[in-house]
Amino acid sequence: MTQSAADAASGRAVRAADRAHLANVETQILELERSLSSLKEEKEAIRDRLAIYTYPVLTLPNEIVSQIFVHFLPAFPHYPPPIGLLSPYLLCQICQKWRDIALATPALWSVISLSFHKAGRVPQKLHYLQTSIERSGSCRLSLKLATRLDDSYLAELVHMVIDHFRRVEYLDLSHWPAFGFPTDAELSLPFLRGLKLGDYFNAPVTRIMAPVLQQVVLQDFGGLDNSFFPWSQLTAITVEWIRLDGYSYLINQLVNVVYCNLGLCATDQLSLQDVTLSHLETFILRIFLGNHLPPGSGIMATLTLPALRRLQITETLLAGEDDPVNSIASLVTRSGCNLRELSIPDASTAHERYRDTFPSTSITSEALDSDIIVPFLMEWEDEDEESSDSDDEFDADSED
Repeated sequence: MTQSAADAASGRAVRAADRAHLANVETQILELERSLSSLKEEKEAIRDRLAIYTYPVLTLPNEIVSQIFVHFLPAFPHYPPPIGLLSPYLLCQICQKWRDIALATPALWSVISLSFHKAGRVPQKLHYLQTSIERSGSCRLSLKLATRLDDSYLAELVHMVIDHFRRVEYLDLSHWPAFGFPTDAELSLPFLRGLKLGDYFNAPVTRIMAPVLQQVVLQDFGGLDNSFFPWSQLTAITVEWIRLDGYSYLINQLVNVVYCNLGLCATDQLSLQDVTLSHLETFILRIFLGNHLPPGSGIMATLTLPALRRLQITETLLAGEDDPVNSIASLVTRSGCNLRELSIPDASTAHERYRDTFPSTSITSEALDSDIIVPFLMEWEDEDEESSDSDDEFDADSED
């Protein structure tokens, strides 16, 4: 057989083998296509079953989901952030149904904390505040507002807040030094229970009509009197800075106070009057920024506190007394109280002397945990959320 005949025979054999292999490949393809078709049918059947399945949580009545949402927020007096974790807007990002429920739950939007530290962001924050107030419906409002801007940027904000005073239950302006209360009319806050004010309130301002107000925090007591506050109805008060003459006036007005925390600033010696506070259980008396009372002020000797249970006092306050331990013992004996906790942060006298004198009393150098006693009076760090949240993030999360 010639070479050319051999090559032709070899070619025919290769083509015959390819035709046989092609037939096998086509057979496999048909089998795979039938398997794929079967799998597609199975996939659609599974999708159909899933489509008609309802997750149990989505079968809950809207009213129940709404109550669950309310408990998602941090417990008062902690405030939810305007965006991010623990924000009510987070609940709007799960699904459309939950978004609708969240937006229709007034209590989610009635506790509002905002800082206004950058002028360029004031309009966005105002929009957020206005939207939240509208969504809160008729709920009582708790507002915590802070700013370092001057009044020229905040006139609209002040009016917005004042317009809703009749619904405010707790109002924290402790980091708003110069909130612009109007001065030509009485302000009615019929549901106000707690109020914190900054440093502005030295001059007479509008009389606040707050028949249920019980808890007050002042940065500075600057001669405020009964024309501003109904002191006699308060049950808890903190004043960060108060002169001795202001103390002399104030302490006689607090006839129903249960918790009292005062930071004294020394002034000239005054003749203090005797005072009995029948309901006072927790009394914290501090010296402001290392001041000293005038010798012989006798501040402890003027007090009778029958209900006293917790006392925090500095020995600096007792500098004019012959013996700080005896001064406190005289207060306890005179009052007939059951003193359970005694805190003396700057004690130079050995604690053993206090323990010998008060064997059934817990003696400590640690400050009393006042946050547990009256949570609303807890100190608040002014957290500037602008440092961590961009304008775009705030706008995106606070869209209607």
